[in-house]
Amino acid sequence: MGFEAIVGLGGFVVMLALVLAGVPIFVTLLAVTFGGMVVLSHGDLTMVFQQFKMAPFAIAASYQFAVLPLFMLLGVLAGETGVGKGAYDAVAKWTNRMPGGLLAATIGGNAVFGAVSGMSLAANMVFAKIAMPELKRAGYDKNLSMGTIVASGCLDNLIPPSMAIIIFCVLVQNLSIGRALMCGIGPALLLMVLLYGVVLLQYKFRPHKIPRVGDVHYTWKERLGSLKLLVPVAAFFVLVIGGTFWGVFSATVGGAIGSVILIVYGLFCRVPLKKMVKASWEACVMNAGIFPIIIAGTMFSRFITLSRLPFHLTEWFQSINIPGFGVFLIVLVFYVFCGCIMDIASVIIITIPVVFPLLVDGFGFDPYMLVIVLVFVGEMAGITPPIGMNVFATAHALRVDPGEIFKGAWPFVVVEFAAAIVIAALPVLVTGIPDLIGWHVAPVFC
Repeated sequence: MGFEAIVGLGGFVVMLALVLAGVPIFVTLLAVTFGGMVVLSHGDLTMVFQQFKMAPFAIAASYQFAVLPLFMLLGVLAGETGVGKGAYDAVAKWTNRMPGGLLAATIGGNAVFGAVSGMSLAANMVFAKIAMPELKRAGYDKNLSMGTIVASGCLDNLIPPSMAIIIFCVLVQNLSIGRALMCGIGPALLLMVLLYGVVLLQYKFRPHKIPRVGDVHYTWKERLGSLKLLVPVAAFFVLVIGGTFWGVFSATVGGAIGSVILIVYGLFCRVPLKKMVKASWEACVMNAGIFPIIIAGTMFSRFITLSRLPFHLTEWFQSINIPGFGVFLIVLVFYVFCGCIMDIASVIIITIPVVFPLLVDGFGFDPYMLVIVLVFVGEMAGITPPIGMNVFATAHALRVDPGEIFKGAWPFVVVEFAAAIVIAALPVLVTGIPDLIGWHVAPVFC
């Protein structure tokens, strides 16, 4: 490797070390970027100061970043307006005669909730409160129930509108947000089947964990009547995601329309105004927390680009004859490690400058497949022992020991990692649905 690549690699290693040491991520990214640019410019502080003077303002003033606070608002509003409860109740009426019916309802309810939320942590919090009491009352194993709740939360970052996918596209900038969001549907459907497959295996080989199918019957009238609870979700999905996908309006406008829909729905359902205001404030706080990281991450990306680190890594991997899929597997393991100790947004922001050009430009991987798989694996790592952040957040909400959730989650983790490899090996699972419904090139931001 040349001098520039060594500086870039050294900066990346120092950045990871500082993050692991507990230094705030945005401080770490800015410090490493400043130091790295000074070294690359051979001490020319004029150039470095010019970069730090102009770039943060240009990034913060960019219209494309307005999409983030709007979709954050969508996520918190979805949790406060009762969409999750309606989704769970509706799906439960259709799955009550299936083995492990309430666990199936938890998986399906998460998928429906994901169509308006896009934040796995919000899904974990909502379903910990909604599903756990019902599962406990019905006699389901506690650890398995909690494991299903956190595992099915991963669906929320695959089903549009996924906050992580949007952040990924905003940072890469040459991907269509609409297409990337729709690309998550196929893998999400596969994941739903696999998660329920784990439930069926538990039902067959550990029958003490799942009660037998009960005697409660719902008539077809009751089942069909429950679908009215899903009307707001369907309307939201078709209008907001469909409009973004087909280029009727930009993702930013879609986020604004979706927020208005959820606010109107919340008022219609008589959600206290105080709760709505609190949700809006939470969205502001979340955006205030993530935006400095995005600015710092974009600056860090410029430093990595100047160092040409991805190009030199590609040459090095090719020189030692590691095939592209082998490099991809190394990246997946790295993402699992990072996802155990950081939230998915932070993982994406700090790794994209190196990982994305390495795999897309260096080894020819489909960019949309990478978006979906890397988001999925980074999210899956949030339920991976010993430091999965989503598990600790859910444990806090339920007032239980995180170890109990890890015991119930590990079969799902194994299946989800295998699913990520299958999706990578069969990119048609990602691109099939957007291609089938006739995607055409539409503006990413307008």
